Amino acid sequence: MGVEVGLLGPVELRVDGRVAGLSGAPQRVLLARLALAGGRVVPVGELIEALWEEAPPGNAVGNLHSYVSRLRRHAGGDAVRREPGGYRLVLPDGAIDVSRVERLVAVAGGQGDEQAAETLAEALGVWRGDPLSGVAERLTFAPEVARLAEWRRHLREEWLARRVAAGRGAEALPEIEACATAEPMRERPHLLWMRALHQTGRTAEALAVAKSFRERIADEHGIDPSPALDELQQRILGEDPALRPSVRAARPARPDRFFGRRDEMAVLRKALQESRVTTLVGPGGVGKTRLMTEALAGDELLVELAERSVPADVAAAVAGALGLRAAPRGAVAAIAERLGGSAALLVLDNCEHLLEAVRDLVGEIVRRCPRVRVLATSRQRLGVAGERVLRLGPLPEQDRVALFCDRAALLRAGFPADARSRELAAEVCRLVDGLPLAVELAARREAVFGLAHLRDRLGEGLQVLDPARGGDRATAVSATVEWSYRLLDPAAQRLLDRLAVCRGGFGLDALPYFADDAEPLLAELVDASLVVCDLEAEPPRYRLLDTVRHVGLAHLRSDDARDAHARWMLDFVTDLVRRQRRRNPHTTPALRRELGNLQEAIAWLGDRDEGARLAAWAAVAGSDAPDPGLTAQLVRCAPSSVMSESDALRAFAAGTGEWLNSNLGEAERLLAAALAVLPPGHPVRGPAILIRISNSMFAGRADDVRADALLLLDEPSATGWVRVTGLCCAALMDAYNGDPAAGMDWLKTYEKELTADKGDGFEPFTRGELLAASDPVAALECYEESLRRTTRAGLNYTANIARIGRAAVLIRLGRHKEAAEACREAIAAVRAAGMTAQLWTLLRLTAELLADRGDHAAAAAIVAAADADPYAPAVMGPDRDRLERLRAAATPPETDAAEFALARLQQAAGKGRTAR
Repeated sequence: MGVEVGLLGPVELRVDGRVAGLSGAPQRVLLARLALAGGRVVPVGELIEALWEEAPPGNAVGNLHSYVSRLRRHAGGDAVRREPGGYRLVLPDGAIDVSRVERLVAVAGGQGDEQAAETLAEALGVWRGDPLSGVAERLTFAPEVARLAEWRRHLREEWLARRVAAGRGAEALPEIEACATAEPMRERPHLLWMRALHQTGRTAEALAVAKSFRERIADEHGIDPSPALDELQQRILGEDPALRPSVRAARPARPDRFFGRRDEMAVLRKALQESRVTTLVGPGGVGKTRLMTEALAGDELLVELAERSVPADVAAAVAGALGLRAAPRGAVAAIAERLGGSAALLVLDNCEHLLEAVRDLVGEIVRRCPRVRVLATSRQRLGVAGERVLRLGPLPEQDRVALFCDRAALLRAGFPADARSRELAAEVCRLVDGLPLAVELAARREAVFGLAHLRDRLGEGLQVLDPARGGDRATAVSATVEWSYRLLDPAAQRLLDRLAVCRGGFGLDALPYFADDAEPLLAELVDASLVVCDLEAEPPRYRLLDTVRHVGLAHLRSDDARDAHARWMLDFVTDLVRRQRRRNPHTTPALRRELGNLQEAIAWLGDRDEGARLAAWAAVAGSDAPDPGLTAQLVRCAPSSVMSESDALRAFAAGTGEWLNSNLGEAERLLAAALAVLPPGHPVRGPAILIRISNSMFAGRADDVRADALLLLDEPSATGWVRVTGLCCAALMDAYNGDPAAGMDWLKTYEKELTADKGDGFEPFTRGELLAASDPVAALECYEESLRRTTRAGLNYTANIARIGRAAVLIRLGRHKEAAEACREAIAAVRAAGMTAQLWTLLRLTAELLADRGDHAAAAAIVAAADADPYAPAVMGPDRDRLERLRAAATPPETDAAEFALARLQQAAGKGRTAR
């Protein structure tokens, strides 16, 4: 049980991440007094004084014991311990929020200004309000309340000071001004206010702050300020370069480890040797500045532009870095003269908000200074002639997990290094797109929430990563996106917000649904690193990182974007089904690409008629390439009754899902209800009959299969391949009932109809099943022909059942090594597709293989597991006798049957009898 105590705000006890409902003030007083002792024993008398101050009751000791017992019921008996003379609170290190802040402050003390500012922001974020709220009015806590309140003020000032020292005075300025205004007699906020104003070029205002503060304390207290004010004023007047840390020759190496980016580092270093202008481009938080820093040797001319706000600041910043105090002929000319013909590398960091000014300056420097090279970081390319653009993407999974674990271990000594923790860390990193900034922020939150809770909170949104007080775009994920967002044209902003409803990306075909003439705007979004473009995909694929999607969705104030997205999906899936009538090989890949969007649109449309149509078309399109997530969503579409066309469409969608889940009885009920309402010729009626045929097959109802196959022959909406599949299913029922010759006769009777679709793979699969017992070699050729056709057409469902048939023939031919590999491949394929019934068919075959290789116990256990599962399909014909021979007094395996089978196949490799 994880127990935590909060003192920096309302006094609270958390157990396993949930606030415990302490029954009254006495328990909070008791908890606060024990927690403030820092693990030391608190005497009984001191606890009584805290509870009742100067008027304890006659039975105070007994009441104290009662309060302790109640507290133990929440915190656990081991947390509050009775010691000689008193009580002691025993919690793990860091379980009390005060100690977590102390640890963070200690870490910040050994860090550089930029990282220390981030760490102190994390420390301040632990506060939830005024310290010891709820018990602060008691005199016994007055010293601690005063100490903690002053500590908070001090940490806030130190946080602001570190930001100013890191050259981020412009970002910190509003908070510094608010701090100084709130405490007009406190000197340190005023000193910081002066430094921040001077750092942003507002020197006259900085000196005015000094004058005002001096007059105020003289008038009210009759004293002078400390010498620090005079010293700072003189340094400002003397233009001390140390007061402007945003312009410096080289950045000190950071003490924390740098992960990954080996390939990017090699490309960057090569580009710096070969190109005059190189720009590192990528979204906020992707690590452009850190990669640039790691690549520098230390003798470069580095100019940070993040805090520069007007175009003229660009040349001024570079001139200042060169030590130029005046430039009578203009800053650009002076810079060019100073650089001249010498070799140099000029590094411009964070250029995105001053692109035009940076472009002009860099163009002039490159033209006038032939040996000067320029390296820039930006969320958008500069647009300079000859510019080499290197786009930086998220970290690969191995590197992002290593980064997370490294940073988390810095803040929590007990951070686990086991495989499960790495799995959870990988999930956390995926939720933040693998952006290094977000990964580091998530690692800091791990010390507060733990891995599992952090993953769950991130699944609900990225707010958990934002600092308690926003605005610092260097340390908040959403703020980095907002910074880039504000630089966009309003039309591009609107398109970005609307595209945020897309889940899993989008292609160019989606753009007309969201905006007119959207392609130029999309180009702007890609240039600004807010949309990621995958040109390796065919067709090209675009997507918003989840960090960008969260921000875009927060901007939406109407349903227009989601309605437009749903119209796109309706048109998309309607066209997909139209193309699928001819077994187009591109339909399955197209469906796979848009599965996320399809599920999003189905969920959005809900109970509307459009939602019923979309779900039904998705069921038609998805039955050849089942996806477990879509299947589960289709099942949830089931109507309470089937009266209208929309009800029937929902019943068909849900029935298809239940069939794919092997819930055969419910599938039959829903499909029958749908077909009772849908008239002949309705576009969904043919697919619904075919799904019912497949469902009846697994239930072993041969007469129903044959009746529906004949019904399909007269159904106007049924395409050629649908009729072929229905006829083949009827023939298969003969084979599975032990009469493959009757199945062959059936195929001969309808030979003309079977030639309607030569590209379909179900007909050769059927012939393979009919030949399996009499001519297994010929059957194997049929299965392999079916696999060739279905793979070419992207028909995953038929391909998987052909794999099962092929594995069965290999087993019965005694080709054990090939059979084992075929079983492993087929198990992986049908599990990935969520095809439960087919998986049990395959596992029964695997049991045959294991028995043939001498592992009778494993074979019997797998058969027993199939017998115990109501979702396993019915066994018919010769298969019934084969399985009966495998049964013995065995119980199902305790682990997943498929995992059990795979493990036994692996163990049996090379140990069975040689092939017959």
